[in-house]
Amino acid sequence: MLRRVAVGAVRGRRLCRAFSAEKGPGGDKPAAGAGSTRGSGGDKASGGRAGQTPLLSLLDTLAAKSGAPMEGRQAWSPRFRSLLDREQPMQSDYGGLSGTGRFGGYTDLGESPEEADPMHKLVLHVHASSNNTILSLTDARGRVLVNASGGSVGFKKAQRAGFEAAYQATASIASAVKERGIEVRKIEVRLKGFGAGRDAAFKAVNSLTNWPVCAVTDATPIPFNGCRPRKARRL
Repeated sequence: MLRRVAVGAVRGRRLCRAFSAEKGPGGDKPAAGAGSTRGSGGDKASGGRAGQTPLLSLLDTLAAKSGAPMEGRQAWSPRFRSLLDREQPMQSDYGGLSGTGRFGGYTDLGESPEEADPMHKLVLHVHASSNNTILSLTDARGRVLVNASGGSVGFKKAQRAGFEAAYQATASIASAVKERGIEVRKIEVRLKGFGAGRDAAFKAVNSLTNWPVCAVTDATPIPFNGCRPRKARRL
């Protein structure tokens, strides 16, 4: 292992010396009398091809050292040369790239469907607590379009958290969407909390409306040994 690291370090120093000698004393222009990297009879001298940048010459040298075939080494040259020749690369140079993981899965650098058309998918947030049920219809960017709650439809005190209150609040949102002329292409139901309005709102969406539900998400926060809970109530 130590011998392999030592050999790699020696090769790296040789390549750095060859690259610095290739640039010449001026720093930008290649030296005319520098040592050749492919022999005296090759088409590429130490100065590289005419108009070739020192970075591309170094890449060619590294490819030659690795023993890659000639056509494989030259396949990347036009794109990298166009990027190095221009001061500000155009977006077409990066076209066709596909990102995965945290970079997303889009095939270009354009906007995502949510950013291009926020109304293509609406989200119905259902906050079902033990005291009330609050519903909010938002677009993909999170802007509220219509909202309602158990208290806004006429229920008082403990009845605001009941099944009927959440059902009537969902019906109120459906009628408001129809009056305002909001087009619902597809909708996501996002549930939060363990109140009775949790199931009532979802059943009301299926029975009172013809909205195409594309997803049902549970956004209830769960503590992982977080804050100390309240003392148990004794009756």
